[in-house]
Amino acid sequence: MINIIFSEEYKNHDTGNHPESIKRIEVVNNLIKEDYSNHNLIEPSTADKKLISLVHDIEYVNYIFDSIPTSGFNYFDPDTIASPNSLNSYLLAVGGSVDAVKKIIEDNNKKNVYFCAHRPPGHHVEKNKAMGFGVFNNVAISAEYAIRSGKFEKILIVDFDVHHGNGTQHIFENSKNIFYASSHQYPFYPGTGSEIETGTGNIFNCPLTAGCDSKTFRSLFENKIINKINNNFDLIYFSAGFDAHKLDPLASINLENEDFYWVTKIVLENLANNVPIISVLEGGYDMKGLLHGLNNHLKALIEYSNE
Repeated sequence: MINIIFSEEYKNHDTGNHPESIKRIEVVNNLIKEDYSNHNLIEPSTADKKLISLVHDIEYVNYIFDSIPTSGFNYFDPDTIASPNSLNSYLLAVGGSVDAVKKIIEDNNKKNVYFCAHRPPGHHVEKNKAMGFGVFNNVAISAEYAIRSGKFEKILIVDFDVHHGNGTQHIFENSKNIFYASSHQYPFYPGTGSEIETGTGNIFNCPLTAGCDSKTFRSLFENKIINKINNNFDLIYFSAGFDAHKLDPLASINLENEDFYWVTKIVLENLANNVPIISVLEGGYDMKGLLHGLNNHLKALIEYSNE
């Protein structure tokens, strides 16, 4: 059994005619309710400014709070939109990601698995800049909270979203305790993610050229990430984006449904030694690709939790 943190509230984060749409979370929530209702379903809590400012500048946090429109839309950048109810989603996405850490600590760091079905995504968000549809970096805040708790010594974040998580990398590139590994189309948005970006030896980038197929992806991921990471971790995150699927309109990587099972499985088999797992939803903008990619990811997480 796994734990799934999700909320109907995310349907109220209206982005209009936008790839990061309400439709995405409807697909995710319907999958959870139809196929995974026998698992532990949890409503996320609401984060406060103090929690968010673990990684984001407080001036930036205040700016986001003060910029929520009373009607219509506000644009933090051309791609990142707020509507009157968006703040609730922003705060639940952070709160739910941290809830997973709190519950793992309460359970004495046992091999529990959490999937956080949040929106908007957050891995592009810098310390003081909204980017890539998101305003707060859900995974980064959660991982920083985990490290500061003193209950975890080394944390790994594995990001298989098709876009490089520039925000997560920049937040942790000088860390000795938090490692970041990413496979992503390159060169591509947001322009970061070269193999030469290695931080303090804690950054592992696996660039994929446009048109990359399953076989090439699996070979590169194994060689550039799995075989290069020689540390033991006591908490592993997934930044789980499904926009590397062959159907996705925002990128040019041609992964199949089963590749999302494979990438989850190989990380768990090689880098997770019976440690807790937190997976947080990132991208995925074709509804079939999102549905089938996520379903395969969840199957691998469930198998790990049952071992």
